[in-house]
Amino acid sequence: MVLVVGAIGAFVACTVGGLVGFASSLLLLPVLLLLDVPLWEAVSLNLALAVLTRLPSVIALRAHVDVRRTATMLAGTAPGIGIGLLLAAAVPSVGLELIAGAAVLLSGLYLLRARASAGDHRAPRGAATVLAGACSGALGVTTSLNGVPPAVLLARSGATVQTRLADLSVFFVLGNCVTIAAIALTRGLPMMDGSSTIVVWLVAGMLGNVVGLRLAASVGEGLFDAMTIWLVLLSGTGSLAGTAWDVLQAAG
Repeated sequence: MVLVVGAIGAFVACTVGGLVGFASSLLLLPVLLLLDVPLWEAVSLNLALAVLTRLPSVIALRAHVDVRRTATMLAGTAPGIGIGLLLAAAVPSVGLELIAGAAVLLSGLYLLRARASAGDHRAPRGAATVLAGACSGALGVTTSLNGVPPAVLLARSGATVQTRLADLSVFFVLGNCVTIAAIALTRGLPMMDGSSTIVVWLVAGMLGNVVGLRLAASVGEGLFDAMTIWLVLLSGTGSLAGTAWDVLQAAG
């Protein structure tokens, strides 16, 4: 049962990730927690799966990468990870989940308002790009939900769909590697049981990413923007609702 549910979750999450460039970790984390994987173990596993399933996207879209912007986002990741580790030491897991869910929901509302009021795109400044990387690093090391800040930045950049997918893929592969290294140095990587189960989840995720990439080839910019906004909103709402449910269950 665990193998099947996890494989389906990985396939669906990575299909969405391949289609819109992010959200595979957002969608897979609740599945891992539902399967009783402890939060820190789920975070490490989620980050590792994101790296491995994104490699085909990096190869396929390498010609579309905006190297300067992606490198600038990555420059903000390290200090963001440091802030995230400090938060993790001071804030309980439930608090971290609430902070992450609220940040995701507010990001979705920002994109919705920006699209409704202006609809224009602006090239992000260097400081905003570094900040997106820092927020991603902080969210990634605490909850593995690191996709929203760069997705929001790129949604406002005016970049083509292929460039956004390429930038996100490279950013997640390299940024997640840095995050995993930070977790290993500060907390140690968990010894996860069921390696064959994880391999099945990985294969399912890689297949999902390929399906998502194929679907993305036929998606226009307007639909891509709409999917990004509503996916962020639904992810934030779902994350907060799930955390609230856990709190109620613990209290009862």
